[in-house]
Amino acid sequence: MRREANKLLRDARSGVLALAILKILVDHGPLHGYGLRKILSSMTGREPPETSVYDALKRLEKLGLATSYWARGGTGSLRKYYTPTPTAREVLEEALEELGQLMGWLICREK
Repeated sequence: MRREANKLLRDARSGVLALAILKILVDHGPLHGYGLRKILSSMTGREPPETSVYDALKRLEKLGLATSYWARGGTGSLRKYYTPTPTAREVLEEALEELGQLMGWLICREK
């Protein structure tokens, strides 16, 4: 694959991963990064790289779509939990609608 195509696909995967993580947070509520990775793995059959998940979470926090807090997990160790903000569901629905239209256009367009 050409370097340029690889870069475009990497950028697209990054955005789709952020949307998938936001959907999981909206559907499941607060989760820590490891829990998110396990859910993503069960949904896709592939475990996403840890750095990709945390980069997406940082992006969601920066956009004001997720917040984080520290709490003790089941083993007693401190874990950083992420939770969707009140506007996250509405923004997610808008983004998924737009993405669906775009993907439909890309896949179904005439050659």
